[in-house]
Amino acid sequence: MTIRINLDPAERPPFRLDPLVIVLLVMVISSTLSFYYYGQAVEQQTAQLEQEMIAVDKQIRECETARTAVAMERQKMEKLDQQFRLVQSLMHDPLKFANLMAEISQILPDEVTIDSLNIEPATSNLTFSAVAKGPLPLSLIATTIHNLNRSAYFDDAELHQSTRQGDNGNVFSFSMTAHFDPLAAAEKPPGTLDPVAGKP
Repeated sequence: MTIRINLDPAERPPFRLDPLVIVLLVMVISSTLSFYYYGQAVEQQTAQLEQEMIAVDKQIRECETARTAVAMERQKMEKLDQQFRLVQSLMHDPLKFANLMAEISQILPDEVTIDSLNIEPATSNLTFSAVAKGPLPLSLIATTIHNLNRSAYFDDAELHQSTRQGDNGNVFSFSMTAHFDPLAAAEKPPGTLDPVAGKP
């Protein structure tokens, strides 16, 4: 009986990569690349949205500025419209407004100076701001109200505001409104007193 011994090294099986591992590697690499490009796209979109937000915020600020400017222009137009209507009224009935101005000059005490005067023909209202200067400025303001209510041209005189000017207490600024009678101003001479009973 013969025994043979093979002294050659044993042959190793060749290395083979499992197809499932290859598929998994491909999927991992593909997913990694997809997430990378997706992240880049998201960053670009975020940067673009931030730029758009900045542009929109700028437009909002510009609109707010424009709205403020429009409001100021509207106020100017309203004031000009009032002045225009006043001028029109003066043109159509100069005697009435001349009498009103003459009456106001007679009514006001000498120590009272008018700063601004507004005659509103549509509502027959008179509004003015003035300064009373003297030893008893509050008494001058009361006298102005009293004289307006005594006049045949005016009624419902009302003091809206009075403010002391300076530290000595001899100067007061004030604003006042009154209703005027257009018919009386057109028909009665300045200085006519109100004949209604109960008025001083």
